[in-house]
Amino acid sequence: MDEGSFNYTIQLNLHDTFCLVIGGGKVALRKAKTLLAAGANVTVIAPRFEPSFTALALAHRTLRLKERSFQAGDTEGAFLVIAATDNSAVNQTVAKEAIANRCLVNVTDAPRTGNFSVAGSYSVGTVRFTVSTGGNPRLTHLLLKDLENSYGPALNAFNLFLEEQRKRVKKIVPDSSARQLFWQNTLTSTLLQNVREGKLEQAKEIIIHAVDRIRSES
Repeated sequence: MDEGSFNYTIQLNLHDTFCLVIGGGKVALRKAKTLLAAGANVTVIAPRFEPSFTALALAHRTLRLKERSFQAGDTEGAFLVIAATDNSAVNQTVAKEAIANRCLVNVTDAPRTGNFSVAGSYSVGTVRFTVSTGGNPRLTHLLLKDLENSYGPALNAFNLFLEEQRKRVKKIVPDSSARQLFWQNTLTSTLLQNVREGKLEQAKEIIIHAVDRIRSES
């Protein structure tokens, strides 16, 4: 494993968290949108902005635009920083200061000079898939499209259904090891295949019958 590789995947709660984007182009715009969608308070600093930033700022009170160049001290207090300018030297200056300030920092044109990368993702309701290919955007795109074609809204419905059944099973089977064994035997790849093939109700019935069986046996 490469010393500079990203090999620990996490999900962050960015609600009401100060996040900073340096850059005003299309990449910065895309990053700002994803941070806002995560509930962050976002400041974007750039001498010039893509026109779409204006509409974005009007739609989000949690977005603040500063029309100027990056200055020393800008990353102070930020939890997460994204360096997304079209100037590699500026991006490296941002990254160096952000790391010194113990921020999470992503450098869009040279990810390994930061301390985190952003994986490609596809969400369907409560289910989120993330894909990282080590810097191959085309392959990431193809894999995400494959997931999108394989798993639609039915997967989210199945996941919500399973959450209800997990609560039922927890009441029926107090022992955690016994519950784990039940789900290992009941929730199989065959059921996921059913969901992919549009047989959601069939997959649900199999789960319900299994839960009813352990209830009658308890």
